[in-house]
Amino acid sequence: MRCSKMVQGIMSFEGFQIDNMSYEKSSGNMNHDYTKLSPEFFIKLAEKENDSSKFNIIMGVRIIDEDGDNSLPFNAEVVVRGFYTLKVEDAEQHEIDDISTFKLVNGCAILFPYVRSALTDITSKSRHNPLILPTINFTRFIENRELDSMILDSSYYEDFNKDYN
Repeated sequence: MRCSKMVQGIMSFEGFQIDNMSYEKSSGNMNHDYTKLSPEFFIKLAEKENDSSKFNIIMGVRIIDEDGDNSLPFNAEVVVRGFYTLKVEDAEQHEIDDISTFKLVNGCAILFPYVRSALTDITSKSRHNPLILPTINFTRFIENRELDSMILDSSYYEDFNKDYN
């Protein structure tokens, strides 16, 4: 069976940028068991003023030694911004109940591999094992949080400039 027409989604991913990436070596155990880590994640949605079809998802993860027992060999943080466009008329046809939740869940699912890869990359540059984050169910993650706490003012929105020099 030939498919003559490509099926397009109602949300398009324009690209991403790293807003922050930091790594600090500590005196912790170089062979730390990463399965016991509790990474701190944050997710934010920023829409363009007067055009909610354009939006950013800002996702960050922080790995820090919260106990102060120097058990971790490092502290690290990665913050990545994704640039998206939503086809509003298509979203209305699909009768999506909550557009903000839809943007957050799907935008995070698209952006997370970039966050995960950046964290693995910076933690692989030292003498300890690299950290590879597990996969995340973003539907459940977002359902367990207050939606209002994840929505930023439009002043945090940034346009994606494909011709960035």
